[in-house]
Amino acid sequence: MNVITVLSSAAILLASSSSLANEFIAADNTPATQLCMAVASNHKLTLRKEIREHNISRPVLTNRLACNNMSIDTFATLYNLENSANFLNIDMTTSTHIRDLSASINNTQTTLVISGSK
Repeated sequence: MNVITVLSSAAILLASSSSLANEFIAADNTPATQLCMAVASNHKLTLRKEIREHNISRPVLTNRLACNNMSIDTFATLYNLENSANFLNIDMTTSTHIRDLSASINNTQTTLVISGSK
């Protein structure tokens, strides 16, 4: 019986932490910010569409774009943007970060303003 309780508690915790996402708001309408917003969407098709619209390659995007004064790999790792990282061939397994699980239980959503490199 205790195993079932622990497993259900873990499932609830994982569901609540993954369902709470950061809300990203564009600081401006520049191409760099639009690309950063596409990365922040964590959606492969959205990111692919923006890359095509701005006629930029994935390696150039990964090496030259900065979102909120962070490299794309740091930005993707910080906000746990796994789908975008996979699409851009960013290896997120080599970095270590500490996540406060209790902060995600408070049912608060963080709003972040994103700006691209200038």
